[in-house]
Amino acid sequence: MKLKQLENIDLFADLSEEELLCDIHGEMVEYKAGEQMWLEGDEAKYFMVVLEGTFQIYRIIKGQRLFISTFTKGMTGGELPLLAGTPHPGNASAMTDVKLFRIDEDNFWQMLGDCVPVRKKILKNMANRLQEINLLSFQREKLLSLGTMAAGLAHELNNPASAAKRASQNLLSTLDEFDHHSTEMLKSSMFKVPDRPGFLFQPIRDIINIDIKLSSLERSEREDDLIDWMEELGLDEAWDIASMLVAVGFTKENLSTFCEQLLPEQVPNFLRWMHKEVEMRLLSQELTISTTRISDLVTAIKQYSYMDQNLQEAQKVNIHEGINSTLIILNHKLKTKRIQVIKEYDEGIPLVAAYGSELNQVWTNLIDNAIDAVSEGGTISIRTYIDDTCMDTHSIAVAITDNGIGIPKEVQARIFEPFFTTKGVGKGTGLGLEIAHRIIVGQHKGDIEVSSEPGHTTFTVYVPEEVK
Repeated sequence: MKLKQLENIDLFADLSEEELLCDIHGEMVEYKAGEQMWLEGDEAKYFMVVLEGTFQIYRIIKGQRLFISTFTKGMTGGELPLLAGTPHPGNASAMTDVKLFRIDEDNFWQMLGDCVPVRKKILKNMANRLQEINLLSFQREKLLSLGTMAAGLAHELNNPASAAKRASQNLLSTLDEFDHHSTEMLKSSMFKVPDRPGFLFQPIRDIINIDIKLSSLERSEREDDLIDWMEELGLDEAWDIASMLVAVGFTKENLSTFCEQLLPEQVPNFLRWMHKEVEMRLLSQELTISTTRISDLVTAIKQYSYMDQNLQEAQKVNIHEGINSTLIILNHKLKTKRIQVIKEYDEGIPLVAAYGSELNQVWTNLIDNAIDAVSEGGTISIRTYIDDTCMDTHSIAVAITDNGIGIPKEVQARIFEPFFTTKGVGKGTGLGLEIAHRIIVGQHKGDIEVSSEPGHTTFTVYVPEEVK
């Protein structure tokens, strides 16, 4: 075959008429959609020119499918293992029907010797591809290792976290029972009329409201009134007690009304007891919130990493669960910069057939970039909706918008290139958006669009309902 017949192929483009006269020998070969073309470790025998269709290169690392790259019409490949004398570095699977022009090893070496311009371009392609594959593989293996470690840690934390959460929830009811029994024993020595029916401390318990919200002015006024009253009763620690009691709804009026039922000499003891009672309840609430947070984090890590699931095949994925898990994982960064997250979810969107853990990697990269872009107190909004306009297929759209510094127009065309970054030295690898692009466009056959100006940047991800 004359190279002129392949002049529309990237490798042979821009060659002169004279340079296109080289004669090469090969064969046509076809693969059906879904067919395995070769496996990682198979002997590499051919240099390939993609005439039609699309196939994907991937590796299996620690049980997870690690997407490497996609080859489409006009691209060439196979030179790396042929030149290095190594087996195939990954698996290849036909995404659609594929037609290749395949050149065996002997004819490949002859082509390199006879066609100098082609040899130069192949060697340049090989160097670029080798650097890209090595760095991408390293980055992704590191991410997978971290994911595996996180999933294992989540598994180990799950039981003690659940036990602590149950214990914290039981603590409050135990405290209620303890109060009831202990105060029943003490009422005869505390109340002026102790023989009345019912639980005599119930009125004071009904006032306690751990979730009460007071303005600073209202809190200050209540504390001042309570401090004055308690100092008149001779309590040296009036300020400390007043602050705690006001925090759960007590005032001078409701406390003094209840204390009229008590023996005068017991009122200071009662107020000190109430102070510790409230403190225990607040500590119990804090413990419940903290253990619930741990439990939520464990659940998020399990969902984020798709622990205990087969990650080599597409699964039915809930887009919202993945985004929410990612937000929980990144919550510490959001809180540090006091970033407000606005979620506008279309609850009617269906599950999608996708690679869940890799989609979560996309949400992580995009949201993490948005966090870095906004200033303290900034805003990130996440909107999901069904889209039928961007692509030929029914897609789920996820738009992540921030009010940060924006991306300069002159570099927007390059942001998905490997190793390109606008961040300072040591702050970015230039792989986050490239990996996101590969996962969405290459692996899921979707799309990513970006629009940006100072104060408004939106990345919109389109995920087809079915991976083809």
